[in-house]
Amino acid sequence: MEPTPLSSAEKKELRGLAQRLKAHVHIGKNGLTETVLKETDTALTKNGLIKLRIETDKALMAQFCGEISEKLGCEHIGGIGKTAVFFRDMPVEETE
Repeated sequence: MEPTPLSSAEKKELRGLAQRLKAHVHIGKNGLTETVLKETDTALTKNGLIKLRIETDKALMAQFCGEISEKLGCEHIGGIGKTAVFFRDMPVEETE
C-alpha cells in the first residue's frame, strides 16, 4: 500500500518539529553507500522524522534526496543548506 503524500501544511509542521533535531546521519565524501542507506532506514523506522547532513554540492544533494526517498519509501520534506529532512510513517506495533 502506497502512503498518501503529505499536504503542504503537514510538511510545514514537520519542518518546524525538525528544527530542534540533530542530524542522525552524515553523508560524506563516500556518498550514498549501502551503509548510509541502512543507517537512514533504521533511523526512519525508529524516529519517523529525521535530519541528514549531506556534505556535497546542490545537484548531487538533490540526487541523493531523490534516491533516499525512492529506495526507503520516505518523503523528503525540505531542508536548508546541507541539511535535509525526511519523514516516513512509523510502523504500527502489533498488540495481542
